[in-house]
Amino acid sequence: MRQTAMQDGEIDERSGESGGGRAAPRLRVMRPAPVIETARGYWQGLRVGRNLPRRDALDPKDMGTILAHAMILDRVRPGTVRIRLAGRVINSLLGMDARGLPLHALFEPRDRTRLEPLIETVFDRPATLECDGLSEGAEGIMGARLLLLPLLDRCYAPSKALGVVVTDRPVQDPPRRFSMTCHELRDTDAPAPDRQPLPTDRFPEMAPAPRFEARETQVPWLRVVK
Repeated sequence: MRQTAMQDGEIDERSGESGGGRAAPRLRVMRPAPVIETARGYWQGLRVGRNLPRRDALDPKDMGTILAHAMILDRVRPGTVRIRLAGRVINSLLGMDARGLPLHALFEPRDRTRLEPLIETVFDRPATLECDGLSEGAEGIMGARLLLLPLLDRCYAPSKALGVVVTDRPVQDPPRRFSMTCHELRDTDAPAPDRQPLPTDRFPEMAPAPRFEARETQVPWLRVVK
């Protein structure tokens, strides 16, 4: 399901409004990013039929150039997604170790409300999300692209995601936060998450605890338990 009219490689000559009502500068959209497409192909190759890949199927040795741009995300609860592991590029953008930070730390505060329902869709539908962003800093304007790919946890629920971030030039003036310029959600065609309560007969009844009998001994402060 496509939700943006922009395409990779186009020059965006339109003026828009970012969250908060401030006019966005007339700047180009990032051109196709090989790392993004490599990550999408890697994720797709881990799928079994229509099922999403499992988090433990990811192998750093097979990720190659993706690794420095990658992060593993945990959906702690609806509305809260945190970075569990992060590659060098993400740490450089934030100017610190990104582990434990919320995903929205990569975005300007005025864009976070707009971003939250998109991220929730990644886990709820599930879907993939790709979005472009711009950041203004001391070294000028930087463009970036974010890709989110849902993953299954050990209980086969889509509570994890592989995130990939690429920028149009090296980071020299962290921290950087981005304003979202466009986005695209794509259905994964994966089975919808099962949110039905677990049946009570799924768990076997525990055997009753053994009973112990005590008897007196000749030593007054000791008792034998058998």
